[in-house]
Amino acid sequence: MRSKCTDQTPYALSNETVQGDPILVGEREIIPIVQVTAYAHRRALVGDRQLSGQGGGFVRLKPVAIIERGPAGERRIPIRDETVQLLGAFLLTALIVPLILMLAVQLMRKR
Repeated sequence: MRSKCTDQTPYALSNETVQGDPILVGEREIIPIVQVTAYAHRRALVGDRQLSGQGGGFVRLKPVAIIERGPAGERRIPIRDETVQLLGAFLLTALIVPLILMLAVQLMRKR
């Protein structure tokens, strides 16, 4: 007799925004807001003489904003990832410049 036991959803992806614990700084309260992306993979097999299982996953935490509460009121301060924007500009430049140079070489050869 051989039986197989597997999870119905071996892959799970979740994405949610979470508020952290408040931090008191003088008269102000600061609350971090983070986007949590988690992925999990799991698999199990149960048989007459064998037992097998595997799993893995990752978690990504991305700061999104900070909420500041104080005597003057509450405000939300967004956190921008300028490094990603800069790397994107570098990538775009690295793709476009060789194309322009290739086009210039082709035009020069036709003359």
